[in-house]
Amino acid sequence: MFFYQSPLKRIFCFLIALYALIITAAAGGYVEDKGGKTIIHLVLYELPDPTNPSPVNQADVEVIKEFVRRFPKIFAERYLDKYRSNPGRYGNKSWGKVEIELHRFSGITIPNFGMDAKPLMAIAGGVSPDIIYVNFRQSDTYIQQKFLYPLDLPEDNYFTSLPKDEIKFRINPKIWPVIRREGADGQAHVWAMPKGGIIGKVMFYRKDILDAQGIPYPNNDWTWDDFFEICKKVTDPEKGNYGIIFGRGLTESWHWVTFLWSAGADAMTYDPAKKEWQAVFNTPGAVSALDFYTRLCNEPWIDKNGRKRYGYAYKEGGGSSKWELGQIAFNCSSMNEKMFADINPDITGTVPVPKGPGGHRGGEINSEMQGIFAGVTDPVIRDAAWEYMRFTDSVDAVGIRTKVLVEGGMGRFVNPRYLRKFGYEDIIRMAPKGWEECFEIALETGKPEPYGKNCQMVYQQMTVPIMKAEEMMLNGQLSENKDERMQQLKALLDDAVRQTSEKMIGIVSPREMLKRRITAFILLAMIIGAYTLVFRKIAKVFAGPAVTGGKPSGWGFKKYIWAYLLLIPALFTIFFWQYLPLGMGSLLAFKDYQIMGGSPWVGIDNFGLVLWDREWWQAVWNSARYSILVIGLTFLPPVILAVLLQEIPRGKILFRTIFYLPAVITGLVVIFLWQSFYEPTEYGVLNAIVLSIPAIGYIVLGGIFFLILFFFAKRLWIHQKYAVGAICLVVGLMLFMFFFDFARPILMEEGTPWYLALFNKTSEPYRWLFDSKTAMFCCVLPMVWAGMGPGCLIYLAALKGIAEDFYEAADIDGASFIDKILFVVIPILKPLLIIQFIGIFIASWQSEAFILAMTGGASNTEVAGLHIFYKAYMFLKFGPASAMAWILGFMLIGFTVHQLRILSRLEFKTTGNK
Repeated sequence: MFFYQSPLKRIFCFLIALYALIITAAAGGYVEDKGGKTIIHLVLYELPDPTNPSPVNQADVEVIKEFVRRFPKIFAERYLDKYRSNPGRYGNKSWGKVEIELHRFSGITIPNFGMDAKPLMAIAGGVSPDIIYVNFRQSDTYIQQKFLYPLDLPEDNYFTSLPKDEIKFRINPKIWPVIRREGADGQAHVWAMPKGGIIGKVMFYRKDILDAQGIPYPNNDWTWDDFFEICKKVTDPEKGNYGIIFGRGLTESWHWVTFLWSAGADAMTYDPAKKEWQAVFNTPGAVSALDFYTRLCNEPWIDKNGRKRYGYAYKEGGGSSKWELGQIAFNCSSMNEKMFADINPDITGTVPVPKGPGGHRGGEINSEMQGIFAGVTDPVIRDAAWEYMRFTDSVDAVGIRTKVLVEGGMGRFVNPRYLRKFGYEDIIRMAPKGWEECFEIALETGKPEPYGKNCQMVYQQMTVPIMKAEEMMLNGQLSENKDERMQQLKALLDDAVRQTSEKMIGIVSPREMLKRRITAFILLAMIIGAYTLVFRKIAKVFAGPAVTGGKPSGWGFKKYIWAYLLLIPALFTIFFWQYLPLGMGSLLAFKDYQIMGGSPWVGIDNFGLVLWDREWWQAVWNSARYSILVIGLTFLPPVILAVLLQEIPRGKILFRTIFYLPAVITGLVVIFLWQSFYEPTEYGVLNAIVLSIPAIGYIVLGGIFFLILFFFAKRLWIHQKYAVGAICLVVGLMLFMFFFDFARPILMEEGTPWYLALFNKTSEPYRWLFDSKTAMFCCVLPMVWAGMGPGCLIYLAALKGIAEDFYEAADIDGASFIDKILFVVIPILKPLLIIQFIGIFIASWQSEAFILAMTGGASNTEVAGLHIFYKAYMFLKFGPASAMAWILGFMLIGFTVHQLRILSRLEFKTTGNK
């Protein structure tokens, strides 16, 4: 019947079939008959790269090769008879020759979220691998969202088939609460299996840095005070040396939680009676940990050259290279049970994390776990996935890894427990001294990473008070009195715990919920009314012109039949890919949407939650700030540059090429390039420039911008354009204050008269992307740099269309250069300027990708689009995310109406220039 369908219908059916085939192939494994064999294809979240020559990687490669080699025998022994006896379930195949092929899944990894992003985005997109990575903090969400297939079901006999000795060998008792717990149905199951053993958090240190300062190596009984003093002694920003390295971003609390546990506090606790998780990181111990971490990272001090510095920690993204270069004294990192490390023990030592004030010590315990995706419906794929999981961390697999590492010269880094087990006792004496004891202490005193309800959000929630405390200390708002400072920090933690209880755990009082529902109902009524008016306005704006008698001319199908036919594919594409998903996705705003399983209706609760979400409104305000900066810095500057490039007498081609060159650089390169420019030390390109300019230089620069805009305002006032002139004057004042802010700290230095301070230079490097005052501007600046050239070319082309007669007439009337721009160039280019303005405005509200790459939303740069993205794809809160999208659309709807009115009236006319 396919060949008797219309050509358009056949094309449509082919595209749908191709789309379905792509989705099916990408979604997971499959079984095929090929060359007289049955091949089982299994998709894994990761596979070792055979081209990587490192012994650690090659050990994993050998394990994979051995599994593939053994699989036919494993299948024949455990599954052959079962498959042949039940062809209805397993397929009517001979199953005589069975092989397995393993495929690596490729997904998206988001900065600041590490391995959290890839599995969640794959699951949300419906393209999950068969075996997925399960992090401790993600595990409860995976279980409650029904992402994981239980491993102890009687009909499968997976976990129950493991001997007790093997279970004891593979699973440390401390991680049992994570892998075995209640699911959404209230039944307890085993959901995942550890891979690579247990991981403990320890402190690595560079012996060469401590030796250079004459500092004794820390021992197992060292304390926070010892650690703090060593960091102070070794920190020398002028040489690029720091005490410790921490990551920065929305999940920075991953580093802080070690100090939280060492202070005798905890992040989350479980109440068995209520069957409820609670956020508890606001106890006195937590306050002490936040105080210590804030002082360690941000305490003001003066170096030997009189330059003001902050803290003794390096928090730059990608700063691990400084550790490798020997510029970082301590690195709090993980030690694997199977292989302790692959670093040089002659240079690097290891010690347990330091003890807190009460003698407590606590580091993270974790394990790289893997589970079977519940969306795998083919029992053949599930069986193959289980056998992979069973073998890759079995006794045989550990033996293979140990052998490869020993033969590769890495035997001294292998856990002595396995060296003894597999007959390599003679190598134990070569192992670094103290490493085994350090690891045992880490396991004994460690705690599992938070794994409670919705704990994939826990680090983001715990990072909020850290960022606020940092900003308060940098701005001098934290009290020097310890008791007062502790009260300030306690207030930050109390607020964060309240937010965590509401957003992460979902604890909201009935009275509060009623208030939110009432406001949500009012908002929905406004949204419906606004959209109704918009559609009526659109119909009027784009209605056909009236004919005699005042009646509309109609659609004119007969007259414009070919035009309508040509529009059908475009209209269908827009409807299918935009409006249909929009309509279907709108239902999510009224549901507690679950990717797998039922999605109960919650009515208007999602809107109520969003309306009272401070983080959401802060993200909206950040989007507005970003939009204003983008419009201010990328709209008019290309116009002015185009005019200047047209007026210069010589070198036009050279200057145009120079300004356009940044546009040929890819966006990713631009991001990384400017991130290096923003280095927060004196070695950064921008800091090197800023530190070389005296205070009077900033004042003069600000004055120049102010005078330029003042002259524009003056000419506008002369021509009675008072409102526009006032805007120019305000913008000029804002630009002056922007540059004056660079000079202000220099002028306010104590002990120096202001007239002498004018010629002084700042001694404090700027923390461009780390300071909320400058971070948003720094995110916009690369766009200005890269987009100035293309925008300028558009205006240059338009300027060529302005007849010389206009300029000659302006000269006769005594017009100045500014008058020509204001009353000749801008009026003639008005249609183009309007279109450019609309495009820039729309693009400025779609900035999430650029912000994500630059800061990940840290330093108060998380815009509305990025907030919605995180809420939906990182935290799987699709209902609130959809509600946010509708609220954002409602707020921008006024501009949409105004935009449509302008576009409907826009006319382009030639100037007659030849």
